[in-house]
Amino acid sequence: MKRPLKVTIIGAGTGGLCLAHGLQSDGVAVEVFERDHSPADRQQGFRLSINATGGAALRSCLPQALFDKLAASSADPSEGLTFLDHRLNRLLAIDFPHNERSDADAERPISRAALRRILLEGLDGIVRFGRKFTGFEDGADGSVVAHFADGTTASGDVLIGADGAGSKLRSQLLPHARRVETGIMAVSGKVDLNDANRALVPPPVLRGPTPILGPRGCFMFASAVQYRDGERPARNDTFHDEREEYVMWGFSAHRAKFGSADPDRLGGEKLKAAVLGLMQDWHPSAMRLVQAADASAVSAFAVKTSVPIPPWRTRNVTLLGDALHNMTPFRGIGANTALRDAAALRNALVIVDRGERDLVPALADYERDMIDYGFAAVRASLADMERFHADRPLSRALTKAAFRAADWIPPLKAALMGGR
Repeated sequence: MKRPLKVTIIGAGTGGLCLAHGLQSDGVAVEVFERDHSPADRQQGFRLSINATGGAALRSCLPQALFDKLAASSADPSEGLTFLDHRLNRLLAIDFPHNERSDADAERPISRAALRRILLEGLDGIVRFGRKFTGFEDGADGSVVAHFADGTTASGDVLIGADGAGSKLRSQLLPHARRVETGIMAVSGKVDLNDANRALVPPPVLRGPTPILGPRGCFMFASAVQYRDGERPARNDTFHDEREEYVMWGFSAHRAKFGSADPDRLGGEKLKAAVLGLMQDWHPSAMRLVQAADASAVSAFAVKTSVPIPPWRTRNVTLLGDALHNMTPFRGIGANTALRDAAALRNALVIVDRGERDLVPALADYERDMIDYGFAAVRASLADMERFHADRPLSRALTKAAFRAADWIPPLKAALMGGR
């Protein structure tokens, strides 16, 4: 393998940018190509939660000052996780041991827009926007050449697909890898956390993530984004949306539960009405979260999952994050698994750049481990989805009984929550 190494990354998402920082900090030549024309091109969605695994990856790859900025930009760490039934009776509550932003293992909620803005800092000249990837081919000198829709190309020693669940790179590298619909539809929205609304929010939601197990295979998730310092920029402030306080919620059920209407074609008000139609016997406080949601921010999507595949023949093209092991949102670990990939791949490539190992064996070890833990996360997420949306009364009753038992038995609670 010739030295020094040159790395090409497709996709300026969470995993791709984390990897770029890690490589840059070790002096490895890296370029990132992103189809968006600017960081603000697409709506970034609500917040994601960086757990201890994701936090460790970010800490290892980012300059200390940038990691500190990320931690300071995060919302208040959650105090705990609480499972409720649809009447808001407690099933299982777990207190989080770290609730200060400075704690190394603290759970850090952060808006996707804020995270991307921070991760782009220090990568000037490395990230190139407006470059839609169309395919790759082998170069004559053993390199790999990426092609873009504008007719340009980029050549490097290794090409990495960090281009998300609909990865164009994956479709060429692994055409047999599939991503399938699960039959579950999800509707999401948010409620501004002003003084009037705060009094109406169920208290567990203000403490942290709150999964709510409903009847007939319906499920709801709610979580608050809050800033203890109380600093909220004015609405015309550039970073208002990044410091906005709100409750985000998601309601999901089998597609057939929504009737003949196609949820992903409905507007916000009709989506709210469809959800409320499935919540008629829920606690009024849970229903109010849907009623108070800003209809313009309510959307629906079909829940999909990747299908696990065995290791493939390693070459100088590989994948990270959702580009391979896309998972359902019901375990909340997708972004953190992508960050774990980024840190592991950074370590493998740095060793190659130093001449301590050949590229293909190093990538093969990375892929083997990533496939193992990545698809384990996919299976765990899918199992949670199926458990939360069970139609049969006996299955739902057994799930609730297991949560109630775990609430009283610490070893059982630890086993039940392993990997979250």
